[in-house]
Formats: sequence, C-alpha cells, structure tokens
Amino acid sequence: MSEIQINHSQDLAKLEAEGFRLRIIQGTADHLLVEGIPAVTSEGNVVLGTLYSPLETNTDGRTINPCSSHQCWWIGEPPCDSTGRVMTEMISNPDPEAKGDDIETRVGFSRKNIDKSPYNNYYEKIWTYVRLIWHEAREIDENCDPRSEKPVPAVVETQNRVFHYPDMATTRSGIGVATSKLLVDKVAIVGLGGTGSYILDLLAKTPINEIHLFDGDTFENHNPFRSPGAPSKDELTNPLKVDWFGSIYEKMHKGIIRHPYYLTGENINELDSYNFVFVAVDKPTVRKVILENLISMKIPFIDTGMDVSFDTKDMLGGMCRYTVGTENYHEHIQEVISFDDGPDNGIYRNIQVADLNMLNAAMAVTKWKKYLGFYIDEMHEHHSTYTLSSHRLSKEDKS
Repeated sequence: MSEIQINHSQDLAKLEAEGFRLRIIQGTADHLLVEGIPAVTSEGNVVLGTLYSPLETNTDGRTINPCSSHQCWWIGEPPCDSTGRVMTEMISNPDPEAKGDDIETRVGFSRKNIDKSPYNNYYEKIWTYVRLIWHEAREIDENCDPRSEKPVPAVVETQNRVFHYPDMATTRSGIGVATSKLLVDKVAIVGLGGTGSYILDLLAKTPINEIHLFDGDTFENHNPFRSPGAPSKDELTNPLKVDWFGSIYEKMHKGIIRHPYYLTGENINELDSYNFVFVAVDKPTVRKVILENLISMKIPFIDTGMDVSFDTKDMLGGMCRYTVGTENYHEHIQEVISFDDGPDNGIYRNIQVADLNMLNAAMAVTKWKKYLGFYIDEMHEHHSTYTLSSHRLSKEDKS
C-alpha cells in the first residue's frame, strides 16, 4: 500500500505550511479532514469544526488533480452566518452521513467555481469552503483563525489494508461505510473453473483479509475461453489453476493464498475457521461431501451451478443457479441441489460458456454482498435460478 507523503503533494504541503491542521485517514477509503475551522453556531458563538473531503491519490500516494468532486462535508453543528442563520445556500445535504472508517459528517456542502470548472487542487478547494465559513466567524471574533502560527505536521493514520494500492473506486464514490462491511477475515473459493475463477475476479476487488483458493487441477487450453483474462499461447504450459490465477490477482490483493489440491472428506476440516465459502465444483458427488461438511461445521456458503445443453435446433439452453446455506437455514439444500453425477456415457457433456460462468459468479457474489449488508436485500432468498430461454429469474426458499 502507498502511504501518502505530504511533501509529495504540493497542494497538501501548502495547506500544512500555512498552519492548517490536516488529518489524513487511509482505511477502507481515503479521507482528508481539516480540523480547527472557526464557525458560528445558531446561538451566535464561535466554535471549531472540521471540514471533510474524500482524498484521491495515485499509486504513489500523490493527490490526483484537478479534484473530481467539488463537494465537502462538515463535522459539527451546521455553520451559520454572523446572525445565527444556518448557511443553507451552501448545504446540499442536511442529513448526517457515515463516510466509513468511523467518520460521521453532519451536513454536506456543494460550492462550485463560478465558471463550473473543477477545483485545480485540494488547496484551492479547501480554501474556498474555509473562507465562506471563517468569514462569518470573524464578524464575531476578529482574532479567530483556522491556521496556527506555525506549520502543524499533518497526522496520517494508515490502517492495514489488503490492496497494494489505495481503493480509489470506494473513495470516489463515497461508499466506505458500505465497503467496510466486506472486511471479513477468511473466505474460500473451492474450484477455480469457469465460475470459480470469475468469483475470484470479483472477490479480489473487496477488502477480504485472506482469499483461499482450493483446486488441484491444471489450467489447460480450454480454460481461457471460459475464464477472466487473456493468456498468450506461450503461457499455456498447463500450470496449476491456483498458481495461474494466484499470480494474476496477487498483483492487486495481498491476501491470495493457494491450496494446490482438491478438498475431500479427509481434509475438508481445513475450512473450519473460515467466515464464508464459495463452492464452484463440477461433480455433484464432490459437492455433496463439501456441503454436508460445511453444514456440520456451521460455516455459511454459496454453492453455484450451471446446467447447459443443446436443444433440437442446435441452440443452447439451460440455467444458472446459486444456493445459500447458513448456520440456521440449510434444510432446503437436499431439495434444490442434485447430487447425482449424471449419465455415464459418451453423450454427456459439461457445457460451460464464459458469459454464463461470469453471470453465475456475479449472481453469487452479489448475494454474498447482500448477506453481509453491502447491498439492500428485501427478498432474503436462499436459492435462485436464471433460465436462459425465458429470461426468468426465480427466487425461492425465503426465510
């Protein structure tokens, strides 16, 4: 992770040199807080509040300019003018907001440049809001000042993060409080075929501490056509799937851990300390062993599956499925999942297509995020299927 260096960003260094009290928090998202700003209360008193802005930086920890957002927020009583009237003209959101990393703002501000152009840097942005608030405070106390007489070293609070560089997607969109719900310790993906590899692609973008990959199979010539990425011909040397995908995603996520073997009844207890398990295996009898043991260990899971076949007109039909099992709800598993390996003949084929693998994975990961409270979940279903021919999405086993 790149920890921000104030002296590498001219705009922040300039604020620091002028005596502003900067506090930078690098957690689920990156935050800039400017503390000690004089503001007027509704009772006409001058108190100190805090100005908040999301802080966008590049992989070297330098601020990204111009600023993509013109907004700021306020921590403290909504600032008033010198008569005690709330400055509603600059307030865009009168309600409190959680910004993540234990930051709670009271109101949101919106103040654009006259020509609607973005702020050139954070120095220009911060000063714009400070002047408006401070001007009213000076009408009451002409000696108040948001700056100290000497430069104050910025306080940088850096949390241990799982990415090799800051998550600016979360910072830009201001969803740190939602993303923090994904801060789980250990998640396993059992099976790195078409669906499992896309599950990894999606989970690698979340702040899970450790993502464990279980698969004893090799990455062969048919796999690139139903997995994320695009390997060259020279790279197709039949590496283990956990090594192939591990080497890709550990460039971004620090917690990718490889297990180059299959899970069986003999070693399934390795999962007994996991927070959640995604199951993406082909063989129903193997799935049965895994799910029965996860239920007995009281570990929540999502099992995925696809059933694709040719019809009489040489077109593909079928469905994608995910099934959720939790510590307190798993009685439906036997009813909605087949544990029969299918016909043992030369006609039976396990058909997979990249877009359906990707869809199946997206359905499963979206449901996992609902389970953790990242997304709103009104249905609370434990089993869902998508049928190709009818474009029908079913939701069953609502608890």
